[in-house]
Amino acid sequence: MGNVKERTVQPSLFFSRRTLFALSVALVALFLLSVVVQVWVWPAAVERTVFLFPEVGPLAAQAILWGVCAVLCWQVIAVIGLELVRRALGNRADSSTRSWIGAVIGCLLAFAAIVTVAFTALNERGYTPPGVMLGLFAGGLIALISAGALAVFLGSSPSLSMYSQN
Repeated sequence: MGNVKERTVQPSLFFSRRTLFALSVALVALFLLSVVVQVWVWPAAVERTVFLFPEVGPLAAQAILWGVCAVLCWQVIAVIGLELVRRALGNRADSSTRSWIGAVIGCLLAFAAIVTVAFTALNERGYTPPGVMLGLFAGGLIALISAGALAVFLGSSPSLSMYSQN
């Protein structure tokens, strides 16, 4: 038994390496999918909607802008998520981890603001199909709940508080 070397694996802060790798792959795939949505799918959907409902034509440019900005918020969150996964893989939690999570909260609040503006503009124009309005409402509510949960996590996480004083 003297010839057999013990393999020591340094555990990550929260997850196994395999889980963190899978999370990285998922974040990259979602980021690439979001680029496709942002560049091709969303503008085509707006164009089809304007073709079917010409009365919403004046909102087409704003709809594309809102959609691109909303997707951009989630893209930034994905990039921050990749950075947090990279840090977890290297067991490098430090005081900047709190800043990264704070940036995610900021992106979620920006997304909620975009949704609120879109919701208000659609209401003013009288274009309020239930599916669109429920989607906007649900998306904004989920973003606000997520931001609140992350804020509570930041305020109550002793492991992050320990690193924030370094």
